[in-house]
Amino acid sequence: MNNLPLPSDTLSELFAEVSSTGKIALRDCQHLRDALLNDQTSDEEKQAIDRLLYAVRLGRIQLIEESNV
Repeated sequence: MNNLPLPSDTLSELFAEVSSTGKIALRDCQHLRDALLNDQTSDEEKQAIDRLLYAVRLGRIQLIEESNV
C-alpha cells in the first residue's frame, strides 16, 4: 500500500462524496486507514478519517468493492 500522505483536498472530496452517497470503496477505505497511520496527518484529518471508518463499522456507510461509488 502507498504510504504517501492523503492530500487534504482529496480527503475533503472523499468525505463529501461518502457523506452524500453513503458508500465507500474498499480501496478508499484502505487509503484512509493508511493515512491514519501516517504521522503527517493533522489531528483534524485524523478525526474526519476516524468518523468515516467508524460509520463503516457501524454499517451507516456501505463498503463496496468497486471504485465507482
